[in-house]
Amino acid sequence: MARKAPSQVRSDLPRRTSRKVARAVVPGVSSRTLAEISRIEHRRSELGAAYRALSTWRAMVYRRGPWVIYPSWYRDCPCCEPDGGDDREILEAFCHLLTRRAARELRAVLAPLDARFLARTLADPYAPAGDPWWRRRMETA
Repeated sequence: MARKAPSQVRSDLPRRTSRKVARAVVPGVSSRTLAEISRIEHRRSELGAAYRALSTWRAMVYRRGPWVIYPSWYRDCPCCEPDGGDDREILEAFCHLLTRRAARELRAVLAPLDARFLARTLADPYAPAGDPWWRRRMETA
């Protein structure tokens, strides 16, 4: 009986998930919280949504440039994504969907980022009172 070549055996094996998806975990939280986040992602969004939102929010908060940043939540092009406000909304939604303990861990990870964002932006006195706190910051100089 003929044997399969090793390359044929490897190609018949099921594919592993990509490393990028496998590493898409929120840093700084326990495995129990990660399991809850994963459960929410399976039910309500896509895999890695919390990680991508946190990464984008962190990139906006730590972006280079002058100390005072002016986030632009709405761009001229409707096909372009906003500059981080939707990502903060996603993270806030996760905080509300998680249990108290897990939400506390996620908020502990978000706290330094939010503090830096507040330090680098200016309050907008004309912003609507119903907007979330991250949208009540000045968008232009």
